[in-house]
Amino acid sequence: MEQDVPLFINRDLSWLSFNERVLMEASRPYVPLLERLKFLAIYSSNLDEFYRVRMPLLMAFRKLNKKNGLVIDNLHDGNVLKDAKRTIGKQQETFGRLLCEGILPGLLQENIHVCYNTPIPAELMDHAEPYFHHTIAAHLEITHLDGRRSFFPKNNQLYLAVMFTGQIDIAIVNIPSEAIPRFFSKDIDGVQYVAFIDDIIKLLIDRLFDGNLSISGAYSFKVTRDADIQLDDEYGDDMAEIIEAQISKRDYGLATRMLYEPGMPKSVLDTLISSFSIRKSNKISGGNYHNLKDFFDFPAKKTALQYLKQIPIPYTLVRGTTLFDEVAKRDLFINTPYESYDTVLRFFNEAAIAPDVKAIKTTMYRVAQQSRIIHALISAAKNGKSVTVFVELKARFDEANNIKWAKRMKEAGINILYSIPGLKVHAKVALVTRDTDENPLLGLLSTGNFNENTANVYTDHMLLTAHQPMLEELDTLFSFLQKRKRRTVDDHTAFGHLLVASFNMMDEFMQLINGEICHSRKGLPARITIKMNNIEEEALIKKLYEASQDGVEINLIIRGICRIRPGVKGLSDNISVRRIVGRYLEHGRIFIFHNNGKEDIYMGSADWMNRNIYRRIEVCFPVYDPQIKQLIKNLVDLQLRDDAAAVVLDENCCNVSVRNNEDLHSQQAIYGLLATNRTSHLSAV
Repeated sequence: MEQDVPLFINRDLSWLSFNERVLMEASRPYVPLLERLKFLAIYSSNLDEFYRVRMPLLMAFRKLNKKNGLVIDNLHDGNVLKDAKRTIGKQQETFGRLLCEGILPGLLQENIHVCYNTPIPAELMDHAEPYFHHTIAAHLEITHLDGRRSFFPKNNQLYLAVMFTGQIDIAIVNIPSEAIPRFFSKDIDGVQYVAFIDDIIKLLIDRLFDGNLSISGAYSFKVTRDADIQLDDEYGDDMAEIIEAQISKRDYGLATRMLYEPGMPKSVLDTLISSFSIRKSNKISGGNYHNLKDFFDFPAKKTALQYLKQIPIPYTLVRGTTLFDEVAKRDLFINTPYESYDTVLRFFNEAAIAPDVKAIKTTMYRVAQQSRIIHALISAAKNGKSVTVFVELKARFDEANNIKWAKRMKEAGINILYSIPGLKVHAKVALVTRDTDENPLLGLLSTGNFNENTANVYTDHMLLTAHQPMLEELDTLFSFLQKRKRRTVDDHTAFGHLLVASFNMMDEFMQLINGEICHSRKGLPARITIKMNNIEEEALIKKLYEASQDGVEINLIIRGICRIRPGVKGLSDNISVRRIVGRYLEHGRIFIFHNNGKEDIYMGSADWMNRNIYRRIEVCFPVYDPQIKQLIKNLVDLQLRDDAAAVVLDENCCNVSVRNNEDLHSQQAIYGLLATNRTSHLSAV
């Protein structure tokens, strides 16, 4: 092993490396211009979440280390916070360069004129001024920091600090981007002009104040706040009400960052920091515009500057049969967004109306805003079927929506189960019980949420099966969820097919890795291929190191956090890690253990993170059908050959471009493969 190489990469620096990869996609010449702009929006949104979720922890570790004079461990010393800030600073510089030197000039060539750090043209102001009066003005709020009124800037809300000549008074004016579109757009003589409402307000700011006051400047700023909310798991049936009360406080958490426009006078900055009780170390000079995640709603919609429309591949049933008829005969495998999500919707719809369906049980983690699945469950309950839904109320940033739907379902007579003390239920599973002698249980097991909106952009895998022993285990899991208690010592014996976190998952993954180690020691082929969002848990990483040192070939596809160090001599020589960022968000989890040519293949909801392994209920499920197993191997092989959207991670988690001279973009190739596969199915039908 190379000297002085820590075994694990820092979690937060690895996450920032993933966000850098997102930023890289905004520079790719083959990515259409408006899509490149969206990648900047994704980067900005991700960074805001980092400051809300991770930065408070880094700040707390630094404070604790200073107070105690101790370093908790080498992953949470004071240097991590410094390194994170330095990394973010470099990325922000890249962000600005990509936008100002690449994307905006490119849009201008396409007759889309974005007023970014440039004056709004007079011809556009002729339209913008009326818009200010009949739309923007209705949402403007003015507060003077004169000691008579207190002011608390909400999380990530945009504001202007307004100065007056000869006055020490400072006024705060909101930029109401949460209420109206951030951009004002108008087509004039064949050119689409786009302006930030920030600049319109600045130009007309004098309309808000007494004419005797002379405005000397208006500077934008925003405050990002800690997103953590304190949840007591012991509230039982009152948990929904308690969580509702807590999430209402989320926008009022401790400040982790204050972004302000460059050029803001120091006296103004000091006044704001004092008034808002914001630590000076958290102030950051940014650009003139904040919340550039608003590029998600950029008003230009030129088809030629966007991805070509990709129609999801439909699954066609044999004429005269139902989906349940088909699933009862053989396993079905659906891959979104390449293949239509309609098959999943139909599973729930058929369950709602089929006369022989007695009961439906399912989990819900992140629910669509207008969920057709939940409408089907409500119909099922009204049709006299027993419906049980486990709703995870602690799904961060989705608590309010989940609570809303839980109340709707409860009113419809659905048996609603809430969070388990100390655990989140992250499994994505559904079980249907039918009044039939043959295959009475039908199941839907997924790597992603039952959410038809995210299914359009998240790559996930769903298995529809009538495998009775596996589904009997799933029924056992639902019985456990109904008890809302942690497992007992003997509960892990309930599962022989399913891998269930907090029960047998950790032990089974260890055994599967050990199996490959044994094969390698016998001189047999030994290989592990895993695709996940994140890998963090140290015991599993150490086991992969052990397997690598015993000659097992290990190929990892990790989208986000990766604490494993690949390619370190004597430690991880046989481990490679790829990261893929493209049109769709890679989200599916696949685990392939070679098993001397008789592959054990699992899919499921679990990443190898501490929270997934120890503090959640997750389900990974085996794939038994030989044709589906082969298709999964083919899909993963395309991703391992990707040399367009993929990068390899070096031992320091840096993104390194890879070129195999194939110019293979796996997401495009997967769509083609699945289309061919579905065509073959149609021929058989």
